Amino acid sequence: MIQWPAHSKITCLDSNDKIIAVSARSRLDLSDSLMLNRDEKKPLSCQIEVLTKSADWTTWNSINVKRIEDHIAYDLEFDGYKVKIDRISNPSRTLCSKPFKWKLEISADYDDTELGLDKKPIGTRFKVARSDASVKTIQSNIEKVFGLPRGSVCLLTPEAKKANLRSSIKSLRNKWKNS
Repeated sequence: MIQWPAHSKITCLDSNDKIIAVSARSRLDLSDSLMLNRDEKKPLSCQIEVLTKSADWTTWNSINVKRIEDHIAYDLEFDGYKVKIDRISNPSRTLCSKPFKWKLEISADYDDTELGLDKKPIGTRFKVARSDASVKTIQSNIEKVFGLPRGSVCLLTPEAKKANLRSSIKSLRNKWKNS
């Protein structure tokens, strides 16, 4: 899992520069902090500022900026959101102890038409399963979210056989798509 840099402060601001999420302990789940209680029919436009006092992060060079952008994308896309990331600040020799800013456009990812799935709201109980997740992980998550007993959920192949627990969700989706 991609993580925020150590000793970082993450601040999210709405279009009126009002703080909507903040963390000073290097821990912030963007999807929960920004999207959990929102009307998902409208995309969220916001800014995010990140600064860190980690000894491993000295300047906002292109490599460090990309690492943060990858974290932002991973955090939101993992929970089924689409995110457009635009840099407000420019990579340079600016110290990482000064905030670097991005503009985010976050929307719900309902692009399941190719799989023929019904559109479901994204929230506490309905999130898109990551394609690189294992069948075993998704089965366990379904049991946990719905409070079901261990072993009660079983994903099946189009042949009505149990899906291999080590296979990925992507391969299972492809089997269903090609059946």
